[in-house]
Amino acid sequence: MKLKLTLLALLICAISFSQNFREVQLPKPENISPLFVGPLFKSTIHYGVRPPNYNGKVIVFNHGYIDLNQGQFLFDNSFYQNTYDAGYQAVFVATTRGEGIWVNGKLLAEAIDIVTEKFNVPQVYLVGHSNGGKASEAALIRYQKQDKVTKAFALGTPFWGTYLADISQLPLLRWAWSLTGLNEGARTSTTYYCRDVVRPYLDNDPNNIPEKFVILGASGYYKGSTIAAPGFLLTGGVLLPVQGANDGVAPYNSTLRPGGEYVFRKNDPRAIFDHLDVGLGQFSWKYVKSYIENPSKKSNQIVQKNQNRHVIESDHYIVYSENEYDKLQLDKNAKFGVVDILHQQPTAQFQVLDQKKQPLSGIKSINNGEHRTTISFSENNLELKSNSKFIAFVKQDSRIKMKLETISKNSFPILKVNLLSDTEEMYTSHNINVTGTITKTAEIDGTPVENEPQVITFTNKDNSFYFDTQELQDGVYSLFANSESNGDFKRSIISGFVVGDIKNGFDTKENIAADLKSTVKLYPNAVKNNAMLSIAVDPSKEIHTIHIYNISGKELKQFTIRKNQQGNYNISDQLTTLQRGIYLLKIDGSNTIKFLKE
Repeated sequence: MKLKLTLLALLICAISFSQNFREVQLPKPENISPLFVGPLFKSTIHYGVRPPNYNGKVIVFNHGYIDLNQGQFLFDNSFYQNTYDAGYQAVFVATTRGEGIWVNGKLLAEAIDIVTEKFNVPQVYLVGHSNGGKASEAALIRYQKQDKVTKAFALGTPFWGTYLADISQLPLLRWAWSLTGLNEGARTSTTYYCRDVVRPYLDNDPNNIPEKFVILGASGYYKGSTIAAPGFLLTGGVLLPVQGANDGVAPYNSTLRPGGEYVFRKNDPRAIFDHLDVGLGQFSWKYVKSYIENPSKKSNQIVQKNQNRHVIESDHYIVYSENEYDKLQLDKNAKFGVVDILHQQPTAQFQVLDQKKQPLSGIKSINNGEHRTTISFSENNLELKSNSKFIAFVKQDSRIKMKLETISKNSFPILKVNLLSDTEEMYTSHNINVTGTITKTAEIDGTPVENEPQVITFTNKDNSFYFDTQELQDGVYSLFANSESNGDFKRSIISGFVVGDIKNGFDTKENIAADLKSTVKLYPNAVKNNAMLSIAVDPSKEIHTIHIYNISGKELKQFTIRKNQQGNYNISDQLTTLQRGIYLLKIDGSNTIKFLKE
């Protein structure tokens, strides 16, 4: 008996190594411990026990960003038990924590080869939760496994990206993204990367067979039954309304892969659950099973084709905790404003200070759970203070919107901004300025890069504002765009765009620009009382022009310095008047330097 138990234990824990995976045999579903965590770091293939009524079909599950299969065994997920009871061989493939669509897609393609050979089957069914669905399409199309997959089920998969990922790529807001428990793989899940790279690259590939995809998109971020990380879905609940009905991570419209079979309609009463629930068997198995057992099944869900994914609108502006120059301001005709705040500490305290820096009485603060607070205000030029880092989205009753449109022009898009009021274009005699900061965050193939922000200015032409990207390097850029009109109103948009030829972006690693950061230095980088500037660019220049901007790209100060032999300049006096916050410094035509004024 002892020998049998020993052999059983060895079977359960047996590990065989492939090139990128370890392979592990699971016990029967009823014997999985509630404390089973799965792998923490290593890519792994978990093989379920073959059921006694095995029907010869294999289902391969792939997770989203936040786990390496823990979600398949925690939260009372019933997928393993469901498949076992119905006679299917279950396999759970753990790829990586957030390496993105291309890395996880390549790993999943390798796993498909391993699984089909092991079980001697020509094809498998794929069930991918969240970004597991994106890995599925990369495996089928880019890595050419379409002949080895019968159907690919995508549960809450953001095929068109998510605004949460857009937020993650703004360097200032990386901490807000960390509330979701996600990480750097978000760079291939931004709305603009999916729109400008993933969709055209995969949808136009001759290997694309869209009818193999069955889509389950949920709409109820506010109605989860799982033990979710609080910030994970709260962040989505606050930020995703700009994209409509959503599950807290994936907007419903983003789950609509072109040409796929859509099980649920928008706000379908059968799918009012959150992003974690859609990945659990008790919510999704019956729909997956029905499509496996009825290959010709159709839901007849009608999807509107006229969605303009090149346009994003904002009815808010952004206040950032590190910048004392960011104030709560009412639009000229607004009577009140509402501030929706995401804060780093689960519980945070807030004060609103008047122009004399005195606490303002009568301010209503509502705690909406961990990491989120709402405050209303009706006065102007107020300062928001907290004991926690935060980002605040300020909305008002004036109904002014900022609209950003990305106009395709060969490989160099043009960014166009308009201001709208009550759905009509807003013309005003006041001077409207549209500025922004852009940061190159990745190459076209998703390879991350580290760059400082650059300041950009939009040119006014016939009451529209334009920025042409033709002078930029090829790559993926995050964008923080801002519009302002002499204190009458201001609006902000976080988005991004892609520059360069998509196909060539996967075939070359060129476009390495000269590094000007090493030629211009400011020290210390956190400026208190003293600031020294070191310049080693264009020695023929006798006078250098220095520009200081706030983080939204608005120019605050300009001054000149005359060249000296040492190339070092004390600019302390020029920075003493700046309030605490993050600023950008630019010298002549060089790259931008980011610094902190304490």
